Amino acid sequence: MKNRLPLLLLLSAAVLAAFIVLEQFERELAPVPPAPPVPTPKPLCPGPNCPRKPKPRPWGKRFVLPVGSLASSAIGGEIGPDGTELQCPLPGEFHTKNTGGSDGAGLCVYCSMKHAGIWQDDPVFAGLFEWMRHHPGGGYPAKVDRMIEQFRREKGLPQPNYIQVEGTDLEILKAACRSGRMPCVTYSFSPTGRYGGQRIAHMVNLVHAEDKHFVLLDNNYPGISNYEWLSADEFKKTYTGGRSGWAIIPLRPGPPLPPHNESE
Repeated sequence: MKNRLPLLLLLSAAVLAAFIVLEQFERELAPVPPAPPVPTPKPLCPGPNCPRKPKPRPWGKRFVLPVGSLASSAIGGEIGPDGTELQCPLPGEFHTKNTGGSDGAGLCVYCSMKHAGIWQDDPVFAGLFEWMRHHPGGGYPAKVDRMIEQFRREKGLPQPNYIQVEGTDLEILKAACRSGRMPCVTYSFSPTGRYGGQRIAHMVNLVHAEDKHFVLLDNNYPGISNYEWLSADEFKKTYTGGRSGWAIIPLRPGPPLPPHNESE
């Protein structure tokens, strides 16, 4: 019995080793499962008619009108898109372009006064601009009074009848245009996008003013096709600059207003 025990242990070890070798051999012979397929990347564009990538607008957010509405601000001629005719249509040959005074400062105040003076046949208003080209530019109410007085004394002209108005009230401007007078008014930005949309210190002529339309003649853009047609709200914003506007109104009567049919 003692001689058989070592033999049995030896046989058991041999059988166990054979099982281990056989299991490893079967594992090596087993087929290797295929690797999962690599997904094909989707093309950037499925075909020749790919939609183009939208590009950002270079000028930022733009004003968009409601469907079916008319443009509230536009550059145009003497007749509006709805047939409105200007109350003070100064002929194009009398439009004058702004320039600088002796110091290079602009003469927009006096150029606007020239337009009004020609329209209303006021010799002081009509002649002041050329005289100011030999004097320092720029203008404000007290300086306008002083330059008018100096010019008219030098030239031997009578004192012109005019008023200067400061504030936000548009009714006096509407009454002036309605009576054929052409106010000179402050202008702080262009609702149609002139001057690159920047804020400016400028004076122009108001050639039409009523509930629906306010129309400007800009002495930096003279010409009968360059009038700026605005709504009342747009005009008030540029006239006052958010604070207070300034207007110069010669009181000498202008030419007779053009005849028109009364609306029914």
